[in-house]
Amino acid sequence: MTQATTATGNMIARSMLEEFEREVATTRRFLERVPGDRLSWRPHAKSMSAGQLAHHIAETPGMALQFGLLDRAAAPDFGVRTEARSVPDVLAVLDAGAAYVRETLLTVEDARMNTAFTIDMPDGSVLELPRHRFFRTIMLNHWYHHRGQLGVYLRMLDVPVPSSYGPSGDEQGGI
Repeated sequence: MTQATTATGNMIARSMLEEFEREVATTRRFLERVPGDRLSWRPHAKSMSAGQLAHHIAETPGMALQFGLLDRAAAPDFGVRTEARSVPDVLAVLDAGAAYVRETLLTVEDARMNTAFTIDMPDGSVLELPRHRFFRTIMLNHWYHHRGQLGVYLRMLDVPVPSSYGPSGDEQGGI
């Protein structure tokens, strides 16, 4: 890779990595607050358990990056969810995924970010989108969506919710 490529060839990845670094610390604060004795708790029969949700949040960035680096892949089966055995296990998954994102994302140049990534859906349809859009949608936006869900779980479990983009109701004395 030339110096010019390093400086300008991965601007999309650099931007995503900067955002990822800001968000991973917030995500870690949420995961640290999951009560280890309530991992099997779920707010509704159709909902993931707290341990399943925490594990999914922890694995999303690394898993999404690895998946999106393929040219074509079958959609994952989300019918089976791993339930975390402990909060330290969840944090280890997050740390491993974060390390993978840090060492891998900047190797993806803008030209590759703009190429199509194809997902074969279970119903036989095909989803094709630019790789950068997949990373933005799944590695980042999808991650934040589930972190927000976890905030609701924490609230329902009477665990103080950490701040995301400003003080939470718990940090400003409640509403």
